[in-house]
Amino acid sequence: MKNRLFTIVVLLMVGIGCLPETGIAGEDSHTALAMIQKTLAKRFSLDLRILTYGIIQEPSNSSQNPENNFLQIPHYAADLEIRPDLRLNIDPLELSAKPRMRLEYSIWREGHRKGESQWDDDWYINEWLVRWKVRENLFISYGRENLQWGPSFLFSPSNPFFQDNGRRNPYLEVPGMDFGRLVWIPGSSWTISFIANTDEGRNKTASGFPIGFPQGTPFEKTYALKIDYTGRQNYGSIIFSHREDSLNSLGFFGGWTISDAILLYGEGVITQGSKALYPKRANSPLGASMQKLHRDDSTIKPVLLIGGSYTFAASGTLSMEYAYYSPGYSDADSDTYYSLRRRAAGAISSNGLVSALGQKTLGQTVNTGLRFLRKNYALLQYTQNNIKNKIDLTLRWTQNLNDGSGQFTKVVSYSLGNHLELFSVGTVMAGGKNTEFGSILYYQWMIGLKYSF
Repeated sequence: MKNRLFTIVVLLMVGIGCLPETGIAGEDSHTALAMIQKTLAKRFSLDLRILTYGIIQEPSNSSQNPENNFLQIPHYAADLEIRPDLRLNIDPLELSAKPRMRLEYSIWREGHRKGESQWDDDWYINEWLVRWKVRENLFISYGRENLQWGPSFLFSPSNPFFQDNGRRNPYLEVPGMDFGRLVWIPGSSWTISFIANTDEGRNKTASGFPIGFPQGTPFEKTYALKIDYTGRQNYGSIIFSHREDSLNSLGFFGGWTISDAILLYGEGVITQGSKALYPKRANSPLGASMQKLHRDDSTIKPVLLIGGSYTFAASGTLSMEYAYYSPGYSDADSDTYYSLRRRAAGAISSNGLVSALGQKTLGQTVNTGLRFLRKNYALLQYTQNNIKNKIDLTLRWTQNLNDGSGQFTKVVSYSLGNHLELFSVGTVMAGGKNTEFGSILYYQWMIGLKYSF
């Protein structure tokens, strides 16, 4: 019902900009309609982006995805995406919508689907918003949004709504979720937001890495109070949140400008217990099972990230981050996890209940509910924009400090004019098949064109 309603809104918004100035009987009616059209046209905006890209990726033949028969990741994919952004501002009311059209062609080269190909199309609204300005410093809104905050590149631990911050691949959109928000600005330095996450929206589907790889945790309605402070040389936020499954958390982030070249920042969250799945040895055909061992645990499990960046005088910016992820697996947990995964992978080729148990277990091991599998991570990133006024470049290395695996990512774009951009995103994994970054893909390479109007 919501999708139908806002499809109608989108069509109305487009129609407003396309109303004919003739064909209405009566000079008064014609004049009034022309005045309304001109007034609304000034308040209506349309941004359009068209992306076409191809992806080559090779699935890792690991126990998580043996012979690519479990995740069934396509080896090749070609996509065409049309992304209009529409906005109508009739003070004090603001309407916006981001309808999307996606056409995809996939080819499989590994697993049971080897040699198969498939066309898919998807028509949807990734984001929409209705916002009412009650007063100059008070706003009420409801809609589907991608709410992101925090300074970190690796991920945003303070955000209770989105595990993916979209920074690994800026050309793939993070699916939006439905929020109601009340935003109060009591002073020039302070903002207070009350946020209710009422529906999973588009976030039920995975995005980013890799295509076909499920991510995230089961949706629960979540409520948050966010308090932001912005000063001249520093900023900070705290976020109190409550999930309806009784998980409470306190998130925070802040940044400090030391000089024109040096920026320091931190981000984190403190929770009691964990809703994630952990491996536990058990009397079962697989010798262990995935369970929510810490659901009722009162132990504090902090996630802390510290980072900094240095901007060189005549070139780019070097950033470094370290993250301590307390909910992640210990060495003993990791050994049990990979042992269970190997047995589950062997079981799926069997028949009957053992095969079904193997399928279920592999589904749990790929979707544990944890953002990262282990506890210690580091990131090193170099970014340089406007190289010869045409090239933007980002090079990133992410290291799992516990199992030794890593991930190298390159993002580069080349301007072909005022409206056209050539881009490429490449990711290469380092690590064995029984490591975090080596379990799903060997590599993923994306190259495409983006037209902006």
